[in-house]
Parts: sequence; C-alpha cells; structure tokens
Amino acid sequence: MFAFLEWSALVWACVYLALVAITGHTYIRSIAFGIAAGCSLWLVLGALFSDAPPIPRPDRHVVVAILAWAGWSAASWTWSIHPAYTLGEIGTEIGWGLATAVIFYVAARSGSAFRTIVTVALGAAAWLSCLAIYVVLADPGADPERLLVTHHGGVGAFSTYLVLVVPLVPLVVAPRRAGYGVGPRSLVAAGATFVLLLAGARITENRMVWVALAAGFVTAAMLAAWRWRARLIRAPKRWGLLLAALLTIFVILFADATLQRAHMIRMPEATIAKAIADDPRLVLWQHAFERIAQRPWIGYGYGKSILRSEFQAELGNPLLVHAHNLFVSQWLQTGAIGVITLVAVLGALALRYARFMRAADGTLAAIGVVGLTLLAMFVTKSMTDDFLVRPTSKEFWAFNALLVGYGMRRLHEARLRRA
Repeated sequence: MFAFLEWSALVWACVYLALVAITGHTYIRSIAFGIAAGCSLWLVLGALFSDAPPIPRPDRHVVVAILAWAGWSAASWTWSIHPAYTLGEIGTEIGWGLATAVIFYVAARSGSAFRTIVTVALGAAAWLSCLAIYVVLADPGADPERLLVTHHGGVGAFSTYLVLVVPLVPLVVAPRRAGYGVGPRSLVAAGATFVLLLAGARITENRMVWVALAAGFVTAAMLAAWRWRARLIRAPKRWGLLLAALLTIFVILFADATLQRAHMIRMPEATIAKAIADDPRLVLWQHAFERIAQRPWIGYGYGKSILRSEFQAELGNPLLVHAHNLFVSQWLQTGAIGVITLVAVLGALALRYARFMRAADGTLAAIGVVGLTLLAMFVTKSMTDDFLVRPTSKEFWAFNALLVGYGMRRLHEARLRRA
C-alpha cells in the first residue's frame, strides 16, 4: 500500500508541477494537488505511526524559519487594513505554498523520483519556450505580455519560471540515480534544453531575466571553482572562457531587451542609461518607502497588492499596484519583522545548501551548488518585482523542497551505511 502511495504521490506531483507552470488548467491542477497532498499526508502519518519507509526530517533551523515567516505573515490579518483580502492571501499563498513544499519534499524519495521531477520541470519549460517562440513569431511586433498571458501566465511569471528551472539543467548529466549520467544523449539533451530556455527568455523581452542569469552563472562558477578546485586547476582557461562567453551573451541580450522595451513604449531614441533612468519603478519605490515610514514594524497586512487602490489613486498608473521588489513588498505587508523572517528563510535554505556543497558525495555537492544558484537567481529576478506569489511562489517552494528533500535522503542513507 505504501509503495502504491509513493508512486501515486510522484505521478500527481509531476502533473501538478506541470500545470502550475502551464496556466489555464485550474480544474485538473486542483485535482492533482489534492491527490498529491492526500498521498503525502498518508505517507507522513505512515512513517510516524506505522511501517511506511521513514522520511528524514529537514533541519530544525529551516523549519523554524519557515514557520516564523508564515506565522508572522498570518498574524498580520489582525492588523491588516484589508482583513478579507489578507485572509484570502494567507490561504492562497502561505497554506497552498507550504502544502506544495510538503508534497515535493515527500515525493523526492529516491534518485529515480528526483530525476523524474527534474525532467518534468525542464520538459514543461522547454514546451512553453517552443510555444512562446511560435506565438510571438506568428504575430511579430505584438506585445509579448499579451501573447504569453494565456498559457505562460504573462512575461513576468514565464521568465521567472525559466530563472527557477535553468539551474536544474546540469542535474540532467548528474551521476545515475539523481541524473542520467554523462553520456552523448544526456549532454545533447542538456545543451539543447539550455539553448531553448535562453530562446524562450529572449522572446519575453524581459530585462531582469538576463541580470538574474548572469548572477546565477557567476554564483555557480565561484561555488564550483571552490568545490572542485582540482578540476579547475587542470583546465582554468576552458572554464574561464566559457563563463566569459556566457556573460558577454547575457550583457548583449540585456541591452537588446532594454532597447526593444523602450521602443515598444514609444522611446525609439532612448539609450540604455535613459531607459533605466526613466523606469517608473524608481518613483514607485520612493513612494513605497514613504508608506513604509508610516508603519515600519508591522506593515499594512499580508498580501502583495494590499495597497493596490491607494497606489492607483496616488500614482495614476494601473501597472504600479504593488512594490515591485521582493523585500520592499514584504516590508510594506508585514513590516521590518516580516523582512527579517523572510531573510531568515532564505538564509536557512542557503545554509542547508552550503552544507550539501561541502559533503564528500559529489551528487550532494552538485545539489548544494544548484540550490545556492537557484536562490541567487530568484532573489536577483525579484529585485524589480515580487514573485513570491501565485504560480512562481509554488514553483519556488516545489524546487527548494525537491532539492532539500532528496539531499536529506542521501545524507540519511550515508549515515546508515556508516552505521
């Protein structure tokens, strides 16, 4: 029975993950979420009170940090300026998000399960990239936001999903169990997927996606150079030239996206510097800090758009209805205490990944590097928007739970072997 539940939890978790990325299938997605959550809960209870296979517990500091963030955010309902809105957001974002984390932590029970979920995540991103290329080329000159809103959730959600999934690409060529091994097929598949995801990112005409990718590759290069120092010493020029080439490509694509965006908003003669200087978010952030000064410690209540009507009335721009920055948005919602708890969550995850990276197990070290890179890219991407909401928050929790869950199992297996 427990073996069937493990298989069911994995299958429905994969269906749920794919439909979170591919918007517009809410009914099937809800069914997949419900079944995956039910199977996961049954497995947890079976591990605690019956003879189900044990589930290694996550680090206490990770659990405490997440519960502190969730608890403080939920408590903000008591002082929210819009209690009904905050209550709805608590259920949608905190309850649903943490349930997603539990599902993928439990689903990552083995190397084959881990590999399957990674493959589904990359497959969904590749399919969406192909679809984005098709729909944009079929209607050249149109606004990508309008074209990509149906299946992709819009430019922001799609580009953020690409940022979250790109760090997983190297896991395709990880050793067997976690990946498919280093072979011609897996190398070609990983390379083709990476190029396709970059093409999808370019189609979005989003600027921050290239900044996030550059930050991620610098982070990954530094961490890998430290972890696998002996390999770097043997071939420093090869890895240095590869990193330089990728960064050059990202700089060119960032400049191209910036100028293309300026042209679309009727600034054809704008330079890159002028396009950045005229960004309306600069005025928005100044206004947001004025609001923060009125409630610096507890904020206005949980919910990304808690000040939607106020911002619309004061700024006169229908697009500027929230803070467009992960940490400023959290500060507006739950005050300085909320920001501290959010930083604690990110720090706790980073500490767990750093410990993975220092492990003797090469696969575990690779998971640590991937996790730290994912955090760096997500935070960078969220500097000009708040993506810890809606589908991108579920993807953030799912991928982190997947990495931490499988990593903890490998640690548990290593301890059993030593014992």
